[in-house]
Amino acid sequence: MTIKLYELLGHEDRRYSQFSWRAKMALKHKGLEFEQIPLLLTDKESIAFANTKSVPVMVDGDVVKTDSWDIAVHLDEIYADTPSLLGGSIGQGVTRVINSWCDRAVNVALGPLIARDVLDAAHPDDRDYFRESMEKMYKRTLEEVQEGRNDRVINLYRTMDPIRTSFRKGQGFICGDSAGYADYVVFSQFQWARITSPFQLLAKDDPVYAWRERMLDLHGGFARDTACYEVSGREN
Repeated sequence: MTIKLYELLGHEDRRYSQFSWRAKMALKHKGLEFEQIPLLLTDKESIAFANTKSVPVMVDGDVVKTDSWDIAVHLDEIYADTPSLLGGSIGQGVTRVINSWCDRAVNVALGPLIARDVLDAAHPDDRDYFRESMEKMYKRTLEEVQEGRNDRVINLYRTMDPIRTSFRKGQGFICGDSAGYADYVVFSQFQWARITSPFQLLAKDDPVYAWRERMLDLHGGFARDTACYEVSGREN
């Protein structure tokens, strides 16, 4: 039975859920076939069976998973004969730290830089809901959140220093010589930005930019082949 993955549908078929991208890259890493089922942000009824109001939702036979981390753990446990995502118990522990760092640091630095742009990337039927919910979270208008981003992008640069240092020492991926789930977690942030915003986050000579290019080339260019904005790099 083909695995089903529910994800967000945006304007002009933009698939902009960062957490769904973590799941999609994990499934590709495992070499598993899956059906992508896009739905609107406001369409809670289609995933009510999973007792959740957000994506991703993965259905693998009788198993339903509603969190990108749980999806990765499930895939490693059930499909143990395919390439590992987490690298065993020690790797899983380290990857969980990266997962938390990404959600609590990278997302905090990156999100405000594209907050207003994401509104335009959302499906027109979702935009009122998106604006209301995001402005409630930020306690400001999306325009105010995004204002001055050219001066604030340096915060993202500094946040990425831990992995940039590894790349400068010759490491190709966060997980070492090849990509693993930690790479997919961090990559999901930049893929989210690439799909939703024309704003250039990284300079071309930044090792993180080169890593992102390597990530886009993985799995036959799966992540590259999606509705998005051109990534050309910031001017230094």
